[in-house]
Amino acid sequence: MLLAMTTLSVATPIELSQPYTPTGENYSITALQNLTPLTLDYGISTGANPNVNLGFQGGFGVRYTNAYGALTDFGIGLYDSCCAPGIQVASTGLNITFDHLVYSHGLSATLGNFGLNEFSTDAAPDRVAPTISIYGDGGSLLGNFSTADILADHAIQLLSSHDPIAQTDLWKLNLDALVGGNTMISGFTLGADTHNGSGSLMAVPSNPYYFVSVNGGDCAMIPEPGSAFLILTAGLGTLIITRRRNCRDLFSAR
Repeated sequence: MLLAMTTLSVATPIELSQPYTPTGENYSITALQNLTPLTLDYGISTGANPNVNLGFQGGFGVRYTNAYGALTDFGIGLYDSCCAPGIQVASTGLNITFDHLVYSHGLSATLGNFGLNEFSTDAAPDRVAPTISIYGDGGSLLGNFSTADILADHAIQLLSSHDPIAQTDLWKLNLDALVGGNTMISGFTLGADTHNGSGSLMAVPSNPYYFVSVNGGDCAMIPEPGSAFLILTAGLGTLIITRRRNCRDLFSAR
């Protein structure tokens, strides 16, 4: 059984240290701002830190410094990084770094708050579209994956269209669907795309998404990823996601 526990109070949001290591986990979370969308280059951690419980209980986001120098609680999404709206669009992001290399087989990330359901076939232009960069041994780049790439590889699957604890939609992003099942992973960065899978321009600022947890992977004495459950304890509730349920991917409505 894989346990990913967040025992935090009900306060919304809670500011976290930079980087932040969830209790009992084998990875750290670093908040980034000023990322170039898709390639996720040029991001900086200075002036940013992770937060939790802003979008929903147990969801990790980003507090960044806006163009006017004010700290802004946000999730993972697009924002205007200069004082002239639309001139320079950047993405916030969360970098997940493992404390040692892990296998990609069964490795996934739980994400939430896309405003989608089992009938959705693409990211909604007025919400947010995910992108991910995945790193191998020594931090080498294995690939930058746009929303279009994620959908084409059927790499994202619906866990719940309205989870009773998180009160939002939750999704599983499968890293092994993007880089193969026998790849060594040192970490990954989550960000936001400027276009959805169909090429529609995404709104700025985004209605952002949030990171919940890393699941599976052969690392740090974690059992075989097909074992029982992911249990996320968040604030007053316990979110139970059945790991072996039949998931519905974002193309299944087509």
